[in-house]
Amino acid sequence: MDKPSEKGKTDPRTMPVILAVDDDPAVLRIIESLLSRHDYAVKTAANGEAALQILRELTPAVLILDVMMEGVSGHDICHAVKLDRRLQDVPVIFLTSRGTPKDYKMGHDLGAVIYMVKPLKPEKLLNIVQMLIPVSA
Repeated sequence: MDKPSEKGKTDPRTMPVILAVDDDPAVLRIIESLLSRHDYAVKTAANGEAALQILRELTPAVLILDVMMEGVSGHDICHAVKLDRRLQDVPVIFLTSRGTPKDYKMGHDLGAVIYMVKPLKPEKLLNIVQMLIPVSA
């Protein structure tokens, strides 16, 4: 028999799923650790191809994308997501080292709701995710 959930614990089956895509394993570890501590389920992909595979099977609550990755870039993924009826309303956060005004404009034009420049600021990312998909207490 399953034990009742502890107060403040969320059932993993109902936790919002966030897909984080970055070719830097350290960044993925930080994102996964941060968000999972705050009742989000986190899936990670180390490249664009893996992300597209996951997106065939899953509709995340939020998509966090690095821009510069070998092969399929974050821009490519965002473009594909916004063309897919099932995924087009998923909020996209770009988290990248590219931070010129042209980069911000491109991210906005592709449909990202937030454009963050590395280095990763964990509390800022958490605040943005909580704003996009609050977890019920």
